[in-house]
Amino acid sequence: MKQLVFEIPELSLCLLAFFLNFFWEVIHTYFYTLKDSHFDTMLFGWLHCTLGDVMITVGSFWLVSLRNWNRKWFLSLKGVNFIGFIVIGVIYTFFSEWANVQIFKYWSYNETMPLIPLTKVGLSPVLQWIVIPSVVILLMRHYFLLAGGSKLKRRIRGL
Repeated sequence: MKQLVFEIPELSLCLLAFFLNFFWEVIHTYFYTLKDSHFDTMLFGWLHCTLGDVMITVGSFWLVSLRNWNRKWFLSLKGVNFIGFIVIGVIYTFFSEWANVQIFKYWSYNETMPLIPLTKVGLSPVLQWIVIPSVVILLMRHYFLLAGGSKLKRRIRGL
């Protein structure tokens, strides 16, 4: 049977993660010194960070998939998988933010960025990794369950 493009979990994951993370990056620009840059520089920063977010999302997804030996683990969503998916991303994001701001100085926060106490890590990117992946997995689950249900109805009707 021919598999539709949108039945590939990673494709849906990447599309949803890209659009939601891009939206977050644009809205949260004002927490970074990037807000004072030219539009071209901001656009490059938004795309660069969004693509990095998508890569973290896919990496977290694959780690949970490997643990379950199933790329559609989100269909029978268990707390350990859901939390594991998010925690992997939060841990990576926390250390990435810390290293990129404190050590490599690839980007910097402005005075409006709320910081996690004792860490000098911005709260916005950590919250991003709690909110966005949760929404992405729940939307994917909803879509795949609906798509699976409509296939079953077509089979029953003989279409």
